[in-house]
Amino acid sequence: MQRQNGETVQSKSCPMLGCPTDEEFGSIESRKSQNVVLVTGASGFIGTELVKQLEAAGNRVICTSREPPGGGTPYVRLPSPDEPLSAFESILENVHHVVHLAAIHHAKRAVSAEEYYAANCLLTGKLAAAAHKKITGKFVFTSSIRAQCGSVFDGVLREGDPPQPTDDYGRTKLAAEAEIAAAMPRQNYTILRPVLVYGPNATGNLAKLMKLAAWPIPLPLKSLPGKRSLLDLGALCVAIFHSLEESKTDGEVFIVSDNVPLTIGEMVAAMRRGMGHPPRLFSVPEAFLNTAAKMSGQTDRKQRLYQNLVASSAKLQSTGWKAIDDTTRRIEDLSTTITSAHMTAFLLQNTR
Repeated sequence: MQRQNGETVQSKSCPMLGCPTDEEFGSIESRKSQNVVLVTGASGFIGTELVKQLEAAGNRVICTSREPPGGGTPYVRLPSPDEPLSAFESILENVHHVVHLAAIHHAKRAVSAEEYYAANCLLTGKLAAAAHKKITGKFVFTSSIRAQCGSVFDGVLREGDPPQPTDDYGRTKLAAEAEIAAAMPRQNYTILRPVLVYGPNATGNLAKLMKLAAWPIPLPLKSLPGKRSLLDLGALCVAIFHSLEESKTDGEVFIVSDNVPLTIGEMVAAMRRGMGHPPRLFSVPEAFLNTAAKMSGQTDRKQRLYQNLVASSAKLQSTGWKAIDDTTRRIEDLSTTITSAHMTAFLLQNTR
């Protein structure tokens, strides 16, 4: 199986940082008097920031990897989906909380339904079953909004809407949620369904949009009406931390999103302002876009740009978590880190 998104770990226990050694990771004695959180996918986009926040709050973080990360960096090996339950139990000795982030998502090659199921569902189910036996705290699982819907939704999506995933990623995330609920009858778990997450070093669709914004040309995005809910990376990490501590989140599923959805044009305009450039967006008639989409075989993508995916995080906010209101400003601030060198790199990547 390919390396999963975010699984290879830059552990915060690197000796050069004055942190515990690899041997201490496996030492039961070293874990006894500390609040220990095991994080899968700790080197990924979300995991890197989460580990910083957990450690800043005084937690001991244990990172996992399916393969040695190289360079002598310490880690705990994450068992494969086909290994016995005892292998998962062994990495949870004296662990208080588990945050499970690792999954196949933005695959760089074609991935079969079976691979998605093994990595995203089967592994999650075994980790949850082991956590039921071993941990004294919470199991927090980052699922995805794709476990509940496809790329568009008519109305405002809430947790009570029937799940209707449209791809293998979403279907296996939804199946993993069911595995967790079945494996943990004490309900000492929380399932989070984040929408598209933005932050430093974002991957996937947001990275593509940032590359588009970096092109110094006018773009026909001003009239596109489709709105998208987004989620600040730091706010997601706070939601995970909140779920570890707040009993009101036990046994529940929550959508996680900022409060204000944006159109594609609003996102690109904010990115360009952050880069120090004018938005340079213009409107075109829908009929023109329809013709262009048909000629380029992009009709489905054009329809997504005209439809919404707006989700409400009111349920999670009712437990005490605070959602972000100033999404536009945060995207602007994020884009100020895109230097001329970064912009050149973006453009070169797009011409390869």
